[in-house]
Amino acid sequence: MHKKSNIVVGITTFNNEMLRVSVPWIGKIRQKFTLVIYNDNPMATITRRQIRRLGYCGDLIIINSDENVGQFRARMAIVDTAREIHPKWIIFCDDDDILSDTDIPNVADDNFAIIQNSIILRHRVGNLLRVMDNPTDFDIDGENVELVRPHMGLAGTPVRASVLFGLAKILPDMYDAIARIDEKFEFYPPVDALMWNFVNIYARHINPNAVPIYMDKINYIQNKIDTARMKYGRLAQPARSVDDHYHRAIAKYNAVLHDAIGVAAALRGTDD
Repeated sequence: MHKKSNIVVGITTFNNEMLRVSVPWIGKIRQKFTLVIYNDNPMATITRRQIRRLGYCGDLIIINSDENVGQFRARMAIVDTAREIHPKWIIFCDDDDILSDTDIPNVADDNFAIIQNSIILRHRVGNLLRVMDNPTDFDIDGENVELVRPHMGLAGTPVRASVLFGLAKILPDMYDAIARIDEKFEFYPPVDALMWNFVNIYARHINPNAVPIYMDKINYIQNKIDTARMKYGRLAQPARSVDDHYHRAIAKYNAVLHDAIGVAAALRGTDD
């Protein structure tokens, strides 16, 4: 179906104009990879020509969805598509962020992810324009430009494809339970954090010795200039006690995954 590639970079997008931030620099990355774009906006169509015009000329797969499924399921659709490419690593990038490189060092088989550092941009559009031209052109001041060291999240973090492929097999049975949890929140669910937790839990389930490894380098720039209070009809984040709300939410999601892992293990035992 598709040529084999050791790395897949996956971008999910709804407001397709934001690809003007992420795609041009991805087109400048020297390493070889396959870019998979999932367009979660059924009212718009992304074409290969549009992405080429933004400066990306490498291997490319575009998925135009006929329904809005949300970032979680959109990312997992990228994982399902990546099976055809047989990559060793998958890296996700938000459409309004910048992935500056896809370096994969030689790591042990037990290392399921490569954690690195990131930069957060706030307040000033000028800083965003500067890093869009050169992702090393920033001055960390702790207010407008912040260093996150280490960056703990799925976006920007290379993850072993085998872990994501295994996780993708049990997730479909969890989507209804996850949706019921989502519906109870007045704020937009912390999708990146819950997916990072899922990866950690599942990686250690299939390999008790599994651990991420840390590289002290910056490979990801988070665009937090848009500080809108609402996001897709909900509060962008809890109105107060943000960390507490997110912690309780993640605990509920994790419980769903643990239940699914238990059911999957029981079914395997029955088959045996």
